[in-house]
Amino acid sequence: MRRSNSAPISVAMASAERELFEAEARRRGLGVSTTIRTLALERARELRDQRQLERARQWQTGRMRVAVARFRAGDNPEVDEATINALFDDPGTSGRRRRKT
Repeated sequence: MRRSNSAPISVAMASAERELFEAEARRRGLGVSTTIRTLALERARELRDQRQLERARQWQTGRMRVAVARFRAGDNPEVDEATINALFDDPGTSGRRRRKT
């Protein structure tokens, strides 16, 4: 594994905090610095994933509100079953992905 040329980061912490990291390092079978780096990266990824899920939830909620508003406004045309079947039976549509609207 290639080592980075970046400078180390020094963090001051109380002895109780250091003991916490030392215990976790022993549990993982790693050095204290490696454990701190690993925990920081794990948490950063968790935060990124949480932000991504929240953005997706907000987007989905917005789309649903638009759909509900259209439905309440009567802008919900009905499509008969024959039209749906024709769409799925059309060989020109089977290999394409549906386009997002």
